[in-house]
Amino acid sequence: MAENVFEAVKLSVSTREAAEFYGIKVSRTGMACCPFHDDKNPSMKVDQRFHCFGCGEDGDVIDFTAKLFDLSSKEAAEKLAQDFGLIYDSQAPPRRRYVRQKTEAQKFREDRQSCYRVLSDYYYLLKKWEADRSPRTPEEEPHPRFVEAIQKKSYVEYLLDLFLYESEEGQKAWIAEHTAEITHLERRLKIMAENKPTNRERLREITDGIEQGIKELFESEKYMRYLSVMSRFHRYSVNNTMLIYMQKPDATLVAGYNKWKDQFERHVKKGEHGITIIAPTPYKKKIEEQKLDPDTKAPILDKDGKIVTEEKEIEIPMFRPVKVFDVSQTDGKPLPELASSLSGNVPNYEAFMEALRRSAPVPITFEAMAADTDGYFSADHQKIAIRQGMSEVQTVSATVHEIAHSKLHDPKKYEMLPSWKVVLESEGGTKHDFKLDFATEKEAEQFASDMDWRYVDENQFEWRLAVEEDATAEKQAIKNRHTEEVEAESISYAVCKYFGIETGENSFGYIASWSQGKELKELRASLETINKTSGTLISDIERHYKEICKERGIDPHAKAEPETASIEQATAMPDMEVLETDSSQQEALFLIDDATYLHIQPCDSGWDYTMYDKETMKELDGGQLDAPEFPRMKAVLQICDDNNLGSDSVKYAPLSMIETLQEAAYQQMQAEASQMAASSQLPEAQEQALDEYPMPDEQVSTPDMQEYGYSYDGMFPVTRERALELDAAGLTVYVLHEDNTESMVFDPQEIMDHGGLFGVDREEWEKSPQFHEKVMERQEHQQEREQAFLAQNRDCFAIYQVSRDDPQNVRFMNLDWLKSHAISIDRSNYDLIYTAPLSESGTVPEQLEKLYEQFNLQKPTDFHSPSMSVSDIVAIKQDSKVSCHYCDSVGFTQIPGFLPENPLKNAEMAVEDDYGMIDGIINNGVKEPTVAELEQQARSGQSISLMDLAAAAHREEREKKKSVMEQLKSQPKAEHKKTAPKKSAEREI
Repeated sequence: MAENVFEAVKLSVSTREAAEFYGIKVSRTGMACCPFHDDKNPSMKVDQRFHCFGCGEDGDVIDFTAKLFDLSSKEAAEKLAQDFGLIYDSQAPPRRRYVRQKTEAQKFREDRQSCYRVLSDYYYLLKKWEADRSPRTPEEEPHPRFVEAIQKKSYVEYLLDLFLYESEEGQKAWIAEHTAEITHLERRLKIMAENKPTNRERLREITDGIEQGIKELFESEKYMRYLSVMSRFHRYSVNNTMLIYMQKPDATLVAGYNKWKDQFERHVKKGEHGITIIAPTPYKKKIEEQKLDPDTKAPILDKDGKIVTEEKEIEIPMFRPVKVFDVSQTDGKPLPELASSLSGNVPNYEAFMEALRRSAPVPITFEAMAADTDGYFSADHQKIAIRQGMSEVQTVSATVHEIAHSKLHDPKKYEMLPSWKVVLESEGGTKHDFKLDFATEKEAEQFASDMDWRYVDENQFEWRLAVEEDATAEKQAIKNRHTEEVEAESISYAVCKYFGIETGENSFGYIASWSQGKELKELRASLETINKTSGTLISDIERHYKEICKERGIDPHAKAEPETASIEQATAMPDMEVLETDSSQQEALFLIDDATYLHIQPCDSGWDYTMYDKETMKELDGGQLDAPEFPRMKAVLQICDDNNLGSDSVKYAPLSMIETLQEAAYQQMQAEASQMAASSQLPEAQEQALDEYPMPDEQVSTPDMQEYGYSYDGMFPVTRERALELDAAGLTVYVLHEDNTESMVFDPQEIMDHGGLFGVDREEWEKSPQFHEKVMERQEHQQEREQAFLAQNRDCFAIYQVSRDDPQNVRFMNLDWLKSHAISIDRSNYDLIYTAPLSESGTVPEQLEKLYEQFNLQKPTDFHSPSMSVSDIVAIKQDSKVSCHYCDSVGFTQIPGFLPENPLKNAEMAVEDDYGMIDGIINNGVKEPTVAELEQQARSGQSISLMDLAAAAHREEREKKKSVMEQLKSQPKAEHKKTAPKKSAEREI
């Protein structure tokens, strides 16, 4: 839309678009590294124009391109016009480029030469590996590339002979069958040429480093540091724990470079070195295997006597080294507040000890013992005994120590442990556990034989099932007392460290002497035992501790403040039942005078309360007591006084009763709402919708979220099922709380444990592939969206662009060019891209100019198509009239006949048996009146049957899907607190 090339370029292309087109990376904020000086950090602002704060360069898009390519202004403008396909006056449309077609014979010759070259290069590489990587001694483990050379060299040599002597038809058949393998091999050879080690080689180097680190680990100070790292990363494997300890023992929270940047808006500091760990990268593959009889395990035969096969999906375990960074190596947006661990003086000591009791496999008792004995585990009596009179910290430490003994060193249990396992073993020597828990070698071999599993991976290594003894399940008889003490004390130290219980300077001086003379296999087995048992015990204690705090009304993160009734209150109410000491400011349920339930919980302004009738369970009243300084018991008495409730008898009621009361109140509220809806004026029939913003979860809306209690408009609500999907896809998911706060999800289990709503950040959602997929899904519903546009009762617009395949080659062509080539504008060659209401008033030409500016400079976030340009068509519906306009070289030109009055009307008229039902939907059959139709009849003065109205309302109510808020209200709540527990600051991401 310009008179010359300069205006065309300036109106159509921004400097940012040009910079990104020519390979310059521009951040979200519009900053980029300046290409006109040695710029290490982004110092150039790029938008419509550009300006460098470093070297001072400034100008528009033509100046930028001219300087970038050392061109004159005209040459730069013409280059931009050519690169972006712009049309301008005094220039003919660019000539179409014709690609010379190759014959089938030419294609075959090129494919054959390419295959022969790749195979030949691979053959000589295999010969080199066979010579250079061969074992030096019989005991040396063969290098994976030596193994590959031995396995593949003869086969590749055979293929080379095939290309020399096989017939042309045979060569064609082989090429067609192995195209993917040749492409993969060619890419692999390219990596080899750049001397880059493969993942297999890098993993082997890392594993060698881990083994050396284990050998050097067992020195007192080093071992304690390792246990501290293990407690913070108790969900990590021994290998990754060792890697973190060896590289950064003070790490607390790790994540990958992109995860810090994209999900947490933090960037890794300049010069920081990453921590290398081993990440699993499994992938799934479908295989055909024999279908076995579940009883006899024999293959099932069909009626023709052939073996029946079935498709099965298996997961192939693969691993690769990756870099992660600790939170201390990053800067940026603060992480959501994480709750602190228990402090050294063990607050809520009784609750914590109860959690230990529930986590122990045997009963725990307290006894009088000698001063040099803290406790013991008795295998004969199956109990743990702890010395009385010790400090809280010492008692906890000793208890965990003995729990470890009871879990690991009980001969009666240990004799029953299996000692054989089935592993996945590759030709390259790599092994991964496949199935554990076999009591005998024969059982494991039978299982492997029944599976009859084989697989060839991307490196052409064959994987098979093998049986071996499980080193981590060695019988207890071979463990001496010293090993048992090392394991138990290590577990106690790690568990206490995780919960922030400072146990003092534990003496691990005997570690060095214990580890001397032990094989690496035995040392690793002990580390794996310590790692696994510590992690399990930490998880069990955390779970039980939360349950106990909930049962006892304790906030594990709040300081306890004892509540006592005043002397005046006690004397004023001599008949009042005595309550136990209330030491927390938490939610509770009371029964007042055996007639009224009072539900009370703290809030920002004091205390929030609701009253229910005991007999009918009907909600009576509720409100807030603006007295945050009141302890709970005083608040209860004040609420009773304010609401004229008697307070002669105040009893605790079980918290579980709250769910029953809330459910009953909700059912009553629902019944009242249904009654009100039946008596109120019925709503208008809903019209078909224009394109709507693609929400991450269509099952829940922003009003639902606001009703739930969360109101931040930068967050989109999602349900639990969708939250799990988005978390698996890599998006950051937040737990939303009813007090308008949120906490970040670090583990999918947190999603399963939460009973309310979840959220995803608006900006992250709009950058995600899932958002783009939802936007592009619109293109699959052309007819429905166009019908919705034509049926609108309000002013709106629709944008059409030439379809992707462009069958007429008319993209970016003006009307003069179309006329000169006798090409007419056909709706079938266009896609409906976007529909929306007109937000402002104005004439049609004014609306077109506003839309052109909007869809070039300020495009909506859900518009994922090219900017509006020549050859686009804009349909305007204003005052119930539809007009279509072609975006020409200069301005817009109205074109008649692009859209029919109603594209479904003719088809519907041909088959509809009731002309009164011409509405875009074929409605043959018995017509049942809708609520909207009956309402219209009533408005026009006609009489209607109340039975018909009730039946129509019942039909529509039955068709409605239960809302998300109803589902949330009807499901049992996991916790009654308004705020969910926060995650520990020393937890890994």
